[in-house]
Amino acid sequence: MDGPLRTPIIALLAMLAATPAAAQEIADRIWFGGPILTMEDGAMRAEALAEKGGVILAVGSEASVATHRGAGTRMIDLAGRTMLPGFVDAHGHVFAIGLQALSANLLAPPDGSVTDIAALQATLGDWAAAHPERVARAGLILGFGYDDAQLAELRHPTREALDAVSTETPVYVIHQSGHIGVANSAALAAAGVDAASVDPAGGVIRRRGDGQPDGVLEEAAHFAALMRLIGELDADAGRAIFRAGTELIASFGYTTAQEGRATPGAARLMQAVAREEGLAIDVVAYPDVLLDRDFIAGAVSRDYAHGFRVGGAKLTIDGSPQGFTALRDRPYHAPPSGLRADYRGYAAVTPEQVFDAVDWAFGADIQLLTHANGEGAADLLIAAIRTATAAHGRADRRPVLIHGQFQREDQVDAFVALGVFPSLFPMHTFYWGDWHRERTVGPALVDDISPTGWYRARGAMFSTHHDAPVAFPDSMRVLDATVTRRSRSGDVIGPDQRVDVITALKAMTIWPAFQHFDEDRKGSLAPGKLADLVVLSGDPTAVDPETLDALRVVETIKAGRTIFAAPPPADRRGALGFRPGRDGADPFAAFLRGAAAARDAAGLGGGPLARAMRRAAAAGPHDAACVAGVLSDALALSAAAR
Repeated sequence: MDGPLRTPIIALLAMLAATPAAAQEIADRIWFGGPILTMEDGAMRAEALAEKGGVILAVGSEASVATHRGAGTRMIDLAGRTMLPGFVDAHGHVFAIGLQALSANLLAPPDGSVTDIAALQATLGDWAAAHPERVARAGLILGFGYDDAQLAELRHPTREALDAVSTETPVYVIHQSGHIGVANSAALAAAGVDAASVDPAGGVIRRRGDGQPDGVLEEAAHFAALMRLIGELDADAGRAIFRAGTELIASFGYTTAQEGRATPGAARLMQAVAREEGLAIDVVAYPDVLLDRDFIAGAVSRDYAHGFRVGGAKLTIDGSPQGFTALRDRPYHAPPSGLRADYRGYAAVTPEQVFDAVDWAFGADIQLLTHANGEGAADLLIAAIRTATAAHGRADRRPVLIHGQFQREDQVDAFVALGVFPSLFPMHTFYWGDWHRERTVGPALVDDISPTGWYRARGAMFSTHHDAPVAFPDSMRVLDATVTRRSRSGDVIGPDQRVDVITALKAMTIWPAFQHFDEDRKGSLAPGKLADLVVLSGDPTAVDPETLDALRVVETIKAGRTIFAAPPPADRRGALGFRPGRDGADPFAAFLRGAAAARDAAGLGGGPLARAMRRAAAAGPHDAACVAGVLSDALALSAAAR
């Protein structure tokens, strides 16, 4: 039955079924005309949903929901499209995602179009041509996200390649990891980098045969150049970046976002934006547990204030598995040159710091999210949680394992027994599955990365995440990777770890809502819960699983209000933009003039092993644990300085 015939039928049903009790609960809006997936076991599918005051009033058959229709009720025909609960961001870095939204998109397919250096040059040129006022006011062309491992040339671009974009305007591109940048000749001159420049502690200026810089800057040299190029970040620019991040993630159907590793300064800035300007979505932040525990203890709350709350604390034990900095329990399969065959990665913190942080969180009943990618990091976390549980007893703290890329099956048993909630990263199977097979864990273990199947076999919940800003916070890519686990090359990485579509959807809705202690108000469609909704172009349970990534988010609804509507045709991957403020000002130019990057990269010292480890980190693609830490620190340090 088509849409135009449905409205009078619902009106007739409402007239026939109305009772005095029903008349007292008149809906503001009723959606109908398409599949509604509730994520409620026993009532997974519905025909209509009613909302009043931002809260779900009724969900069920068209006839039952029609009893809540009144003269002022807005009837919305889904026209065959599918409604689900709004997605809950299980782990990402919404504060840093703003940089992604405010620069030229240099990511590889499917999130961008940069597959070789020529495409990188074309993308930068097209972006500059489309934003001449921004470039003129900022005096800089900035790009983010290129990955040398995905370029046809399998190398970084050089100053000469970027000189082809412009010889007059500084051009600077940031590697997907956030640890490396490339400058054109004008940018090198503006940053004061020349043949006489000495490599800074913790950094490398790559050079040509004649001793001149070739444009590629690593670690501290990269951060210093950015600081010289774009100066100090002011509070208004930080606000613009944060707002851009929330708007970008909302376009992928997320109604709750996470800042998964904040500094106190960044948390205060986000809190101020929420209080003074309001947020379109909810944001939960987890400040670094090693920075300011008094701030965390004073700010943590289960209640949102103007859409923002501090949910707990974040601990980072190790680094990036694909960047060879995750702490393993065995050697890497094929470590980069310069590292010994027994290289197992390394921890970012000491065991004493891990045990102390976990003990503090358990003693204060504060939720702790812990980044642990390698088996060695997982062993350390398990031991620390066992010790803290023995000291403080069991309680509903819901500690969260973040990533857990490389786990043994006995570790899965331990996490389940200890009540640790796993937030997994199956998007790795698409983006870096081939890399893991060939370089990090090898073909014998690659099928067990992001072991969603192991957790489901034990009846455990899990969540799935995107960890943006390294990749776009693309909800359909998360869904596709969780169901198919197909890599870039088409290989299925771990067929036994695949799960069905409904399970994958729960891992993006009701289960991460539980992870955040939000299950009573979010994550499923039931009366009394928030009307946080997403509308997809099709029904993910009815399409070929191999085409899940082709589904689009066409509308995002927060508490009954549309906060994103995709204009047709909507290619959100190729057209990232930021809406100017109410006064018409363009905050991106202000960001480019004032943004700063600062990171202490000297901690490893300057010895041969330290240099080899830095090069190992730069040798492969990275996850957002690297880039978000870099960006969050830079933003927070600059904001705190004011």
